[in-house]
Amino acid sequence: MEFTATSSENNQISSNGETFGVGEGMYQEESINNEEGPASEYKEIHSVLADGGDRFGVTAVHCDTQEELVWMGNQGGHVTSYYGHNMDKYTSFQVHTPEHEVRQLLSNEQGIYCLMNDKLRLQSRFGRPQWDYKSDNFVDMLCMTCTDPSKMLLGGHQKKIIQLDLSSRQEASVVEIEEDSCAIIRLSNRYICTGDTGGKVTLRDPASLSSEHTVQAHSGTLSDFDVCGNLLITCGFSSRLGNLSMDRFLMVYDLRVNRAMAPIQLSNIEPMFLRYLPGYTDRIILVSQNGQFQIAETNILSTSNIETHQVNTHGALCSSCDVSTSAQSLVFGHNSGYVHLFSTGDDSVINTYSKETEFADPLPHVQPISIHDVLTPYSMIPMQYNLPGKLVSDWPARFCKRVYRKPEPIDAEIIRSMKVVHNMGYASNSGNKHANQVPYKLANNSSSKAGKNHKAAVPDSPMGRGDDPFVIVPKKYQKVEIKYSGKQGVEDFDFRHYNKTMWAGLEPDIPNAYCNCMIQVLYYIEPLRVEMLNHICEREFCLSCELSFLFHMLDKQNGLVCQAGNFLRAFRTIPDASALNLVLSEAEEQSNRINLPRLVQNWTRFILQQLHTETMNKPAPFKFGSIPSSPSKVKTLLPVEQLPSEHLEVPADKEGLKINLEETETEPKSEERHSSFVQDLFSMQFVNTFKCRCCGNITSREASASMFNLVYPANEDEEDAEAFRFTDIMQNSLLLEQSTQTWCVTCNKYQPHLQSRQFNNIPDVIGFNCLLENPHDLEFWRTQQDLRKLDASEAGNMSAAYQSPGQNVKMCRYGKACTRKDCKFGHEPGDNKQGPDVTAEMHAMLDENQTPWVAGTILMKLNEEEKVQIYDMENVPDNVLSSCTFFDLYATVTHIRDAKTNGNLVSHIHVDKYFHRRKEGITTTQWYLFNDFSIAPIEKNEGMFFNLDWKVPCCLFYMRRDIGSRHNLEVSNPINSNFLYADASLVTPRRRLVTFTPLVDDELPKDGDLVGLDAEFVSLIQEEAELRSDGTKSTIKPSHMSVARVTCVRGNEGPLFGEPFIDDYISTQDQVVDYLTQFSGIKPGDLDATMSTKHLTTLKSTYLKLRYLIDHGVRFVGHGLKKDFRVLNLVVPQKQIVDTVTLFHQPRQRMISLKFLAWYFLGVKIQAVTHDSIEDARTALRLYQKYVTLQESSEFTQKLQEVYEKGRELKWNIPEKPLIKLYFQNVSLHYM
Repeated sequence: MEFTATSSENNQISSNGETFGVGEGMYQEESINNEEGPASEYKEIHSVLADGGDRFGVTAVHCDTQEELVWMGNQGGHVTSYYGHNMDKYTSFQVHTPEHEVRQLLSNEQGIYCLMNDKLRLQSRFGRPQWDYKSDNFVDMLCMTCTDPSKMLLGGHQKKIIQLDLSSRQEASVVEIEEDSCAIIRLSNRYICTGDTGGKVTLRDPASLSSEHTVQAHSGTLSDFDVCGNLLITCGFSSRLGNLSMDRFLMVYDLRVNRAMAPIQLSNIEPMFLRYLPGYTDRIILVSQNGQFQIAETNILSTSNIETHQVNTHGALCSSCDVSTSAQSLVFGHNSGYVHLFSTGDDSVINTYSKETEFADPLPHVQPISIHDVLTPYSMIPMQYNLPGKLVSDWPARFCKRVYRKPEPIDAEIIRSMKVVHNMGYASNSGNKHANQVPYKLANNSSSKAGKNHKAAVPDSPMGRGDDPFVIVPKKYQKVEIKYSGKQGVEDFDFRHYNKTMWAGLEPDIPNAYCNCMIQVLYYIEPLRVEMLNHICEREFCLSCELSFLFHMLDKQNGLVCQAGNFLRAFRTIPDASALNLVLSEAEEQSNRINLPRLVQNWTRFILQQLHTETMNKPAPFKFGSIPSSPSKVKTLLPVEQLPSEHLEVPADKEGLKINLEETETEPKSEERHSSFVQDLFSMQFVNTFKCRCCGNITSREASASMFNLVYPANEDEEDAEAFRFTDIMQNSLLLEQSTQTWCVTCNKYQPHLQSRQFNNIPDVIGFNCLLENPHDLEFWRTQQDLRKLDASEAGNMSAAYQSPGQNVKMCRYGKACTRKDCKFGHEPGDNKQGPDVTAEMHAMLDENQTPWVAGTILMKLNEEEKVQIYDMENVPDNVLSSCTFFDLYATVTHIRDAKTNGNLVSHIHVDKYFHRRKEGITTTQWYLFNDFSIAPIEKNEGMFFNLDWKVPCCLFYMRRDIGSRHNLEVSNPINSNFLYADASLVTPRRRLVTFTPLVDDELPKDGDLVGLDAEFVSLIQEEAELRSDGTKSTIKPSHMSVARVTCVRGNEGPLFGEPFIDDYISTQDQVVDYLTQFSGIKPGDLDATMSTKHLTTLKSTYLKLRYLIDHGVRFVGHGLKKDFRVLNLVVPQKQIVDTVTLFHQPRQRMISLKFLAWYFLGVKIQAVTHDSIEDARTALRLYQKYVTLQESSEFTQKLQEVYEKGRELKWNIPEKPLIKLYFQNVSLHYM
């Protein structure tokens, strides 16, 4: 007998009735009224002939668990949903060919799952296909159930149970079972219960799906069963005299003791389906194939007194049934194509708390047009399709003539270079043809009229087909993307095309790379760069240390690209960053709903505060042999989005430090105040004064802030817009007086207070957040820029002061302060022309007509009242000039808007003379645009002027002009040999297996020493790729790799040649999606400190060892070292790299694997099962020795040609028999 499980799985529904039904043909109201109890409330609400019911029978029905929908699947592979009591058709769609019936339906939040015999499909409730899944393991599938929202179990007429991961749409496991089939799957609180066609129910372990117990319920076959709590009830067939007959008993089993209980005798019904009513744990619904059903109680051993009812099946067989989650609706389907709905009343629902069902938009109503209306165009009438007859626009054939354009002959160069793949030819464009364009031949008269010296009437568009003609963003500001190739990934991408300078860019295709622009801003602050390079500490995840490593990379790379992977890895582990919503998930980065300006502003505040915390005390000496500790945790009370403009208070440490989004307040202490270099460089110390408006009581608190929010004037009439100086906006923002509600100790209650600030210092770098999220503030900025342009055009030369009466000579505005000996302006008698050295420079700058509203140079001072005063070069009084501090605009961070995406962040940075002298050997300054790895020089005004349609400022930074003379700019490398000897293992010595021999003092690496290196990696994010039409692979998003093992072996000749001195497994806190065991040798558990037996350590510890080797001139020998160093975030000079992949390579030929080179030149087989980094590093060293020997004997070129010929002959496959015998020993293992 063929068994098909069509009932809805795992929808254990409750019902408030004992017995209900209909009489023969129609519902008998008299019998219901005579019943007692809740069952008398049920009645047939509606029945409908399903789509395709005239040809196909119903095979599955399902009550939706999320919305008020009833689903039906039939034998023709069609699914239809109905809404509400009236069974209004909601959606209808085909899920398979008509030869494949729908076996089961299952709903969740994502949509409706449809199971056929050979595939599973997820369809949205709107009818849109989401995905299909097919597998060789899908053979005659019958049933499915969800164990959790992301896992599904499937079974069928086969000896397999398949566990499917719904998120990745991959088979998590395939379990072989002893039974011939798995026709029904039910879940209990202890087991996963499966039933087969042999009459058995198997109780399986939920974790391993192994069989725990087996219940032989029926001697024939199993029809259906259900589980509630610890009670299992089955119905089925028995084998009698060689035939199958329906059992008149329901078998009952107690799962707590795994034994049978007294069966329930049936008198009036032969059940084909049964369902528990979970709301009543002792009630079940029994349904027979001819449409009879009862509601029985499990504590009654006989159903002879229970009334039997009949669904009007018109003589057909009932094929499926289901109960709604609210227990108020029942659904039946039979093989004549009808679906019946029973409910408790007109107000009954399918789910107690259903989601609102979304319906299609109603069709717009078309207004009628009078036949006499001559003004309304006929195009207002919608086009009607599939109408009989012809349209007026269909011209008769006698008026038409078919003309064929003769194709142009194909270029001979294209035919010569064409490559045929599957009867399709592919060739590169020679450059003289436009894609998808056929040129028109102009008539002779047209060409003669145009003439040779005249341009065409319609010029060619400079844009391609995919370009948006309305995009106004210049190309250098647009978001840049790395084009990855299928074979070499990023290796063959030309970064120099985007960066012609000596400065290093940053890669954007790593998580949370939105902060690249601010990393560049911090790097080009010379005192901060020096301080970070001199910093080292024992913490594992220290952003100051990681910033030091990243700055070192930016120093060493000349015009190439760097990756901030290690810095962002440590950034993701800081609790504060996650609490402030600064760590973005992959889904958030791909969405277009991120507020990038607010994000980068909050990131800037966070990083400055974090650097201050990490460098506040002198770094403790590195404790060798200890496990590095993590930075102190800071608990956040509120997310950023819920905060006012300035207040975000979070407790930081035991001393009561509070962190603000804008300022950091500390209570006055008698002890010495804690400070750091970062705080001295960026923070302004001030006193917040609170004056009670009721009693006049004044309280004060010390505070500091590294970033200030610009505050703009309130709404004003646009017609009477007033011009403001940018320095006035800055000064008012610093001296902001505002009313706040706080506690008054005198009034002993909360009272309104007036808050004001008195500043104690002026830092070297001052940062401002523009906060242009408000449309009014954006319009204010736009208006000020327009007014500034107008003033500049009308004012002319702003350096003119006045002329003395009777003279035609301009008087010098500086008077006695002028120091120019050859000043061409007039001076009053008695001017001694003495003053500060900056006057001449300021005078020259005033001669320029500055259009941008943002001040390029400002002067700041603290007055006697500890109030900050800010001037620009145009309004500074002569009497305060000598006491002011000059600040120049150093950097601006800008949000580039894009209608298609979320836009991107760029920075304009004024690179000073220190960097030019170090990189280029010249003393100059220049503004640059930093757009990830795209860097271009720009004019100063371009960095100060903002087209607010697409270029919106986020942050502004002003730097003190004499900052270089105020700080010690000497860099001292803090990495010494102690880091090379440090043993920072995370695994206990008793469990740790050490596979290396540490270095001793006389083995300390020196300049030119050889070291074999190999690294293994694991994947954190899978690669996303697509296949092109020519069969090649195009990488959309590369895989995100993380280093898992680093091995260094001795390369100098001696008794320990080839012996490793570093073999570190790197612990990771990120989720690993693929250990790549076949290529890395890393297994699950190797990177877990609780169960690993390897020498497990931190990435920072291994990084410091490699940095020491690099800084001391060690030459690394390996195979494919470029990728290893890139993932490790290390910059190694080319003269210190010996890469065997390039040594044994011919131009325009394939790269040869280490495995093949070792077999051919050394006669050894490596990487038999998995890769081993010690073996690979040793093999690379021996290949380099072989290379040197062949070069000395002048045989290398010949041997290299032979290895390519041998590879082509063997198709680069290694034969079984090795060439020579392996002659060096295996890895020595010993315990420490």
